[in-house]
Amino acid sequence: MSDWRLTTDNAAVVVIDPQEKLMAAMPRRAEVTSAIEKLVRAADILHLPALLTLQYVKGLGPVCAELSDVCAKLPAFEKLHFSCCGSDQFVSALKATGRQRILLCGIEAHVCVQQTAIDLLNRGLFVYVCADAVTSRRELDYLIAIERMRDCGAVITTVESAVFELLRQAGTDTFKACLPLFK
Repeated sequence: MSDWRLTTDNAAVVVIDPQEKLMAAMPRRAEVTSAIEKLVRAADILHLPALLTLQYVKGLGPVCAELSDVCAKLPAFEKLHFSCCGSDQFVSALKATGRQRILLCGIEAHVCVQQTAIDLLNRGLFVYVCADAVTSRRELDYLIAIERMRDCGAVITTVESAVFELLRQAGTDTFKACLPLFK
């Protein structure tokens, strides 16, 4: 049995397509953008590599306003494939991190997130989907995508659960830096 625990030495974050034209159609927009922001900010505090993808920028536009500042420092990869793994540049950048446990967030759960999760699993990586940081336009698509990703081998978690697993203990400087994200 493999050790499924997230650590600051084995984890990376992938933020999938949080673009304005897509996000405008999403239910739970405020909840999802807040969760993505917490995950990206925690990744920065914990020194985790984080990558950003953008689907067909010409048509779908830039990162949504709520996330533009927090995502500004992330390496960004434009793509046309739904799976992030359809971008050779993304795959190379992810491989260069040397991380085996990949935390996914973004949209849409049943398209780009799901296809990326399956492709990463097929590459032998451990995939963690932050259920509070993904969504789809239709609730049924979201629910089925979560089930399918779990059936394929992904761990379904939440941002807070993942971050506290990465922190391991209270009282440290990183704990104190992350704590305001969850208050």
